[in-house]
Amino acid sequence: MTEEEIKSLLKRYETGDCSADERAWVEHWLRSRFRTLNWDWKDSEQRNRFKVLIKTGVDNQLFAPEKKWNVVLMRAGIAACLLLCLGSLFWYLIRQSPSDSIARFYIEEAVTPGSNTARLTLPNNETVWLDQVPTGQPVEIDGIELIRLADGSIQYLVDESLPSERPRNNTISIPRGANYRFMLPDGTAVWLNSATTLVFPMAFVGDERLVSLTGEAYFEVAKNPEKPFKVIANGTEITVTGTRFNVMAYGDEQRVVTTLVEGGLDVGDGSATVRLSPGQQAVTSKGSPTVKKSTDAELAIAWVHGDFLFEDLDIRTIMKYVERWYNVDVVYQEPLPSKRFGGTYTRNKGIQDLLNHLESLSEIRFKLAEGRVTVMK
Repeated sequence: MTEEEIKSLLKRYETGDCSADERAWVEHWLRSRFRTLNWDWKDSEQRNRFKVLIKTGVDNQLFAPEKKWNVVLMRAGIAACLLLCLGSLFWYLIRQSPSDSIARFYIEEAVTPGSNTARLTLPNNETVWLDQVPTGQPVEIDGIELIRLADGSIQYLVDESLPSERPRNNTISIPRGANYRFMLPDGTAVWLNSATTLVFPMAFVGDERLVSLTGEAYFEVAKNPEKPFKVIANGTEITVTGTRFNVMAYGDEQRVVTTLVEGGLDVGDGSATVRLSPGQQAVTSKGSPTVKKSTDAELAIAWVHGDFLFEDLDIRTIMKYVERWYNVDVVYQEPLPSKRFGGTYTRNKGIQDLLNHLESLSEIRFKLAEGRVTVMK
């Protein structure tokens, strides 16, 4: 690819005008190249200034930088600088919230709480509602074979003869109120929670298995020590070879919570990496170091078994779960009591039952009307 073609593709990528195939190729390419660069920033301010240049004028700034960057560019060379810019832009973008179209999908396609459904978007932008795939009858679409198993999950198979030099990503999205169990091409099982999106390639090529998550998912990873499994979730990178773990990384949360059930994994936030043992949890948040602590892993995966399991949570945190599961908006009338809640509640019950239960435990009151819950004292 020539310099001009790279510049053109980067500009389309930044503005969101590239095709699904181009976007998938760029992200895979950036990911692999960015790790090979040895770049020593003078300080964090220099790095941030360079990010601003990328964000506000990539095409104009990249090959016509201000004078103060001349020494840097001369030392690194145009090609290395280009790769670095692309890598920085990629890491900036993967820390952002899901696109507006995906966020709207969560709400507009919301289903009855407890529904087992998901939408798969293929590289050609064709969509398939996975719960509508016939049980036991293979459905082939664009080199992809979907088989709905007896337990309702989907086995995803790929035509191995397809070209692999440009990995093509697929996106599985879960609307509010739903959850879904899914099998990735390598045999990894994934349980996806409400309002969640997982991006994954048609086939895991290269030396790693990389997926991108927004929302919450529980993974049972197929073992392959020579090809680590990696999850990128709101800027956090989780690396494993074979294990069971849960990741909560919703766009409206200030943190990413990774809980290890079995095996071992590394959790990195861009500045440091921590290693978890079973029963440990890593909490990463912007501007703060990763915190590692012991926890009851079953609390983190209660949703997989159909339960809300609250442990010493305030009402605002609990209502985020309510918003995603019951597809409601929540507003607050201040001041609210500082009451914190704990306990288990089945997710298959109606929202009014849950609100009545919370009222019985506190001075907090709820008003449910026209898809909105008002929380008041």
